[in-house]
Amino acid sequence: MAGTPLTFGPEERESLHRLRDLAAQHPVDMAALMKRLDNPREKRKHMKQMSDQTIFIPLAYAVTFSIEYNHPGEKTARHMSMSVNREGRVPNEHAVWMVAEELGFVGAFKDCVIWLEDLEGHGNAVNLVQIITNEPGSA
Repeated sequence: MAGTPLTFGPEERESLHRLRDLAAQHPVDMAALMKRLDNPREKRKHMKQMSDQTIFIPLAYAVTFSIEYNHPGEKTARHMSMSVNREGRVPNEHAVWMVAEELGFVGAFKDCVIWLEDLEGHGNAVNLVQIITNEPGSA
């Protein structure tokens, strides 16, 4: 399968750093979110926040990033979702990790919790979650 080029330079790095700062200013309380997602209004509110915390990287990538606290065990985590706006394609491991590092992920790709997410007719996203601390709101 053909790959999709990732254009990545100073402007993209700056956009990712702004996204990282925005996520730190608006952390997601996971315990509360899980209770609210059954309510359509609350789900729309969360989806809007995630849309606001999404940037686009040329040529066809979307990156969503959040800081989540109150995971089981009162843990805080980084959560990145990265997709390609091309039918049948997903970002490769190298591209995902390169972007993740700009958002503060450390260590290695394989050390994260990783899964593919079906974006309901808009392809698939690679999700990475990395526990960062037991303290809420830390990034």
